[in-house]
Amino acid sequence: MKIIILISTLLSVFAFANTNPQLISVNGFAERSVDPNMVILNLESFGKAQTAKAAQEYQAKEYNRIKSVIEKYKIKKDDFTTENYSINPEYIYDQKTQNNKITGYRVVHQIKITHHKTDEAGGLIDALTSNAKIESSGINIQSISWDSDKKSAAASLAMIDAVRSAKDKAENLAKAAGVKIKNVYLISHNSSSDMVVRPQMEGRMKSMAFDSSAASTSVSGGQIKIKTEVLMQFEIAQ
Repeated sequence: MKIIILISTLLSVFAFANTNPQLISVNGFAERSVDPNMVILNLESFGKAQTAKAAQEYQAKEYNRIKSVIEKYKIKKDDFTTENYSINPEYIYDQKTQNNKITGYRVVHQIKITHHKTDEAGGLIDALTSNAKIESSGINIQSISWDSDKKSAAASLAMIDAVRSAKDKAENLAKAAGVKIKNVYLISHNSSSDMVVRPQMEGRMKSMAFDSSAASTSVSGGQIKIKTEVLMQFEIAQ
């Protein structure tokens, strides 16, 4: 009877040791940088008038001008997309009647343009702008951001670097503690990339009134940072 109890106790201890192994937990960090090879413009063409139809016509002229720029820069159809299209009334508050009064309509066509020649970004912006002062229509460039199709490869390299960093930490900790690690018990990772975004370019670009003597627009993308963190747990050899 005592033998059975002893065996049962030993099995319980062994099972507990397996389900609750002694571990060393570490984090590993790594970062890689890539140069952007595409520029992304988020912009809108708009038209406003007393009637919705007239506002649509004004907007359509601006949209056609954008399309001509797209053709000039040989931007593919997949890289020129409509994000949103809206027609909304504009109001003014009438003090006499104490009610909102419709003064006209505003049509907005939001567009996303991706250009794979970053050195042409400034010229593309200039081409989308005009020194014509037209109050009924125009183009707003809302934001400029930069991206790269090389991010996936950079992320893979960063992940390898992070794992190596974590393993080195675990080995150093084990050595300092006078123990050895035998295998990986758990591993997880998290990656992120800082897609460089430039501040919103406020105001209607047409109202900026570029003249022929003005310097061309110059923009710089910097570098895109790929950051990876891994959590690793290593079993301590018994």
